[in-house]
Amino acid sequence: PVFDAPGVGSNLQDHLDLCTISECTGDHTYDKYGKPLWAALAGARYFLFGNGPAASSLFVTGGFAYVDENAAAPDMQYHLGFGSGIEAGIAKLRNAGVTLNSAYMRPRSRGSVRLASADPSVAPLIDPNYWADPHDREMSLRGLEFAREIMAKPALNSFVLAERVPGPHVKSMDDLANYACASAKTDHHPAGTCRMGVDGQSVINPDLTFRGLEALRVVDASIMPNVITGNTNAAVIMIAEKAADMIRGRKPLSMN
Repeated sequence: PVFDAPGVGSNLQDHLDLCTISECTGDHTYDKYGKPLWAALAGARYFLFGNGPAASSLFVTGGFAYVDENAAAPDMQYHLGFGSGIEAGIAKLRNAGVTLNSAYMRPRSRGSVRLASADPSVAPLIDPNYWADPHDREMSLRGLEFAREIMAKPALNSFVLAERVPGPHVKSMDDLANYACASAKTDHHPAGTCRMGVDGQSVINPDLTFRGLEALRVVDASIMPNVITGNTNAAVIMIAEKAADMIRGRKPLSMN
């Protein structure tokens, strides 16, 4: 039988990631470990001692900031990556570089995930619909511009030589928007496509059961009505812990 649940796949939200990359004044980052000899040394160190560059996620520093003066809480997330070209599709500098990623945390735009075929082996049709709301575009560009300002601070002069991406030729907001459209990527925080709630458009009940079906629960980031302000991993672990408690019939902790 086919169960009609039109809310499934709607309400897709994600954080859009934009970056600025600067060239360093020396080998201050992990870029050199992309070379075979240095990579072998890093691998040997990790194998023998369990530490060193191979033990790093490369993105080990981050923070939050305001870009919307009316926001009640920080709405921009930054990740500092100790290298250039760390992620697929991102430019790698010839010399050592450092990357500062920025992502607007409260997108108003909503995308969708739809079936392309009844064959489950066929990839779905994913439309993130980034920047469908002009507010998201403005906030994203403000956040990227602030990232550029951070990397140009005098306090970093001994480590940062110059911005290379997007580069000094990118000055106007239109130029910045064109750069963003050509280089933006997901921040890997998709959420919302099986929204939890009690209204007619909700897919999941507050106990994580699928509305209208028995013996089916959804336990992942898709149940979030709104994507959270930050990485989704910890929140998904919390959702899973709560689901386990409900399945086992454990009573909630007392709030007294």
